[in-house]
Amino acid sequence: MLIFQYPFVINALILCFILTGIHTYLGYHVVKREVIFVDLALAQVAALGAGFGIMLGIGRDHPAGNYLISLGFTLLGAFLFALFRSRKKVIPIEALIGITYAGAIALSFIVLERSATGTEEIKEMLAGSILTVSYNELLFVAVLYSVIGLIHWFLRNKFFAVTENPEFAVSQKMKIWFWDFVFYGTFGFVVTSSVKVAGVLLVFAFLIIPAVSATVIMTNTVKKIIFGWLFGLTGCVLGLELSLRLDWSPSPTIIVVFIAMLIVTVFAKSLILKIKEGKLKTIN
Repeated sequence: MLIFQYPFVINALILCFILTGIHTYLGYHVVKREVIFVDLALAQVAALGAGFGIMLGIGRDHPAGNYLISLGFTLLGAFLFALFRSRKKVIPIEALIGITYAGAIALSFIVLERSATGTEEIKEMLAGSILTVSYNELLFVAVLYSVIGLIHWFLRNKFFAVTENPEFAVSQKMKIWFWDFVFYGTFGFVVTSSVKVAGVLLVFAFLIIPAVSATVIMTNTVKKIIFGWLFGLTGCVLGLELSLRLDWSPSPTIIVVFIAMLIVTVFAKSLILKIKEGKLKTIN
């Protein structure tokens, strides 16, 4: 395979594996909570923060400063989403998330248009540049996501209670808004870092498509997460290989492969159900 012949592609493949590991797990929570576009909105808020930093002259030459500005925007968005969810009876949370995304992307275009490299910045904001990821960036996201993963492991009972049975969580006098903020806050760290290296669209794809595919084909929570990981890893390998062979941009190619795999999953599930129905009719 071509992907194993080029060192820079190996880096991209490792990055995709790391993104699959953390985003598939977070994606399960997002899909279960029915806040599908929260990742897209937070990713765009993170991109807006990065764009704002560029406008202030804190861009590629000051990566740490730009990251902190982007993270600040994302954490503010996480806080707002926690409040949104607690007030979903007044306004549907998906509507508020959609408004946040639209506002963030509109402001991002306005801010980046003032940059000398605005067009390229907008393209990178959306599609990312995974083929240029460095060893230092790989190490940073690997360590950060490991820490976030440990936090979610130790607090898993709280997070899964709020995600899967919020009524039970309320009956146990859990502060839903607080645990939502902790979830979205840690989520914000992941999204901010992911957008920097992978772009808004690919980050959204990693979060949602493997999780949705797992929900279609599996019923058990653990099996859903494991299936999502396998789905993501397979899609990364196929996507990068196809990108090299056809000379396509890697991020859009991975997204297209994910969508194709999702369609196959849906058809496979439909076929399995028909086979089961046929067997039941034969028995009866």
